[in-house]
Amino acid sequence: MIVEWLEAALTPCPKELRDLGYRTELVAIAARYRRCRAAWADHLARSRRAVERAIVRAPGRDTVMILGSGRLLDVPLEALAAAFRRVVLVDALHPLSARARAHRYRNVELRGEDVTGTIAALHRLKPGDPLPPIRSYAPLHDAGVDLVVSLNLLSQLGVLPAEWIERRLGQAAVPAADSFCAALARTHLDDLARCKASVCLIADVEWQHVDAAGAIIERDSSIFGLPPPAPAEEWLWELAPAPESDPRFSEVRRVIVAYDPGKAVAGG
Repeated sequence: MIVEWLEAALTPCPKELRDLGYRTELVAIAARYRRCRAAWADHLARSRRAVERAIVRAPGRDTVMILGSGRLLDVPLEALAAAFRRVVLVDALHPLSARARAHRYRNVELRGEDVTGTIAALHRLKPGDPLPPIRSYAPLHDAGVDLVVSLNLLSQLGVLPAEWIERRLGQAAVPAADSFCAALARTHLDDLARCKASVCLIADVEWQHVDAAGAIIERDSSIFGLPPPAPAEEWLWELAPAPESDPRFSEVRRVIVAYDPGKAVAGG
């Protein structure tokens, strides 16, 4: 844990991201990956292979944008850098290890940006204030973008904002926070559907609690009840094998891959 905290301390992090918990989450993800590396291996490998298949589908080789690049565990960076003139890695916070890896490639660019456009406004939130409007992430629609990958991001967009809203506004704000999270996910899916570029969505859409015998004892949507796009591929990710988060069960996510999700609906 000391290594993770040291990396987080050396990672540039604006105050609003620190206060909302993004730096703490950075540490938690790194520590969980270290503990659950074997359980995560298949999920990460499948995610990387899905991105590699998306490269082949792209209509050109100018720019690829990876949304939710994180620690680059699920990013086939070498293949992307070889295939495209420009690789843009987008995340609210880029850890030091990801920065070091990205800097090995001259055509890889890091963007520390909030794709929802809400974090700064949420940081200013006071009791009695309305929740902020959610914005489209305009760079997705720039000329020259040939491939957009939303990478294990969809279900995470609302997690820390929801916790922050409840801390700032109290328990009475839980229904509003849940609606806000659903709107974040819906806006992201709508944004992807409007892209002129080829799109690859990799996202967990359901969480499951699985007992030692392999029986599902509880399950629910991990994207706030929204209907997931039709998958081209799906698998189960053992996010937290017992007793990581609970001695009674493992936490499992159902992950899907969808290419150009929603585009037929958006276009027709």
